[in-house]
Amino acid sequence: MSTSGATRRAAPKSGAASAPTLEASLIATVAPVMRHLVFHARRRRTWSELTYQQYNVLRTIDTMGPQPQAELARRLLVTAPVITRLAATLADAGLVERGTDATDRRAVLLNLTPKGRRRARAMRRDLLEAAHELLDPLPTSRRRAVARALEELQVLLPQHSARR
Repeated sequence: MSTSGATRRAAPKSGAASAPTLEASLIATVAPVMRHLVFHARRRRTWSELTYQQYNVLRTIDTMGPQPQAELARRLLVTAPVITRLAATLADAGLVERGTDATDRRAVLLNLTPKGRRRARAMRRDLLEAAHELLDPLPTSRRRAVARALEELQVLLPQHSARR
């Protein structure tokens, strides 16, 4: 009996020669591709001292403006203590400032410093360059196929769930 209401498929018998399921292919592809991109980006100076999680905090604030810590935790799918530690590290590095939310005095609001904004944008450029390095050798037809597949994958993201 499924508690989620979703239909479950029986796992293939061990040793059975069958094609991987769509779910298995998704797991086996998306995370390793992202790790590969970050590995290539980390060869650049702007990535030398920060983690991918710290970059995500900077990127989210850069694209969405000042954010309450609780909202960042929700958006990045991490716990409040994780965001608190990330924010402390980034504040100590002079990349974010902690303030009080005018609408909720109990909430901690994170904003980028000018140095943090420059760093977030430089890290994004480095990540885009790493993606270009990985995609550039592909023939045009494969690049178009990858672009179509990535467009389709967007429906799996929470902000696009209405398209499902």
